[in-house]
Amino acid sequence: MSRPNLYGSTWRRLAHSCFSYKKISRPLIRRFVRDYATTERTLVLHPEEGLEYFPDHYVISKRPEDNPDLLVDTAFKGLSAVPSESYPLIICCGLLEHIAEPQPFIDELHRILTPGGKAIFSVSACFSFHECPDDYFHYTPFGLRLLFTKWNRFEVLRGNCGPFMTIGILLQRILLQSEVFPPLRPVIEALVHLFPMLDRFVVRQYNSRSHDHEHECDSMLPSNLQAVVVK
Repeated sequence: MSRPNLYGSTWRRLAHSCFSYKKISRPLIRRFVRDYATTERTLVLHPEEGLEYFPDHYVISKRPEDNPDLLVDTAFKGLSAVPSESYPLIICCGLLEHIAEPQPFIDELHRILTPGGKAIFSVSACFSFHECPDDYFHYTPFGLRLLFTKWNRFEVLRGNCGPFMTIGILLQRILLQSEVFPPLRPVIEALVHLFPMLDRFVVRQYNSRSHDHEHECDSMLPSNLQAVVVK
């Protein structure tokens, strides 16, 4: 039997195959936004997960397949059409890292929120390149604080998961975004689901090699950061 051609159509298809394409990161976003479920008017930018928790929503997206109420360009400059102080809640998940000029974008959200309103963010931290070429920044908590200096306060600023969960998410992204030698793919896919279980054994985390109270943090390697910022 002849050796399979690495670039043959069947072999290459196997190099992309997975048993499940369901992203293990999705439930993290869903659980986060579910905590802020409301019947109040909600502006949803670039919808990801949990839209059903905000029945009175107005969707703005750059993707026609989202069937948005307002379709905008990749820079989201169309936000100028939204009246000032018109929404008490804004949901913005999986978008901020794709905005080339984040400060004007953040300032627009501040304008749109009612006084005391909240903006909910999930942004990339340790994550694969995605939706390129419009993938400009991956954030740290300190970078987010710089963007929101004009706001009242952070109600929440934390990592979305532990470091082993992040490794699982990254392993899954390798399978989704790479051609991998087919016999190894099931092994890697099994590790995707095994690694997150190891987070239960992590006792304490630090944002540097200095193991003192000043550097203690909730997650030293989150795949995303979750933030709730109050106007």
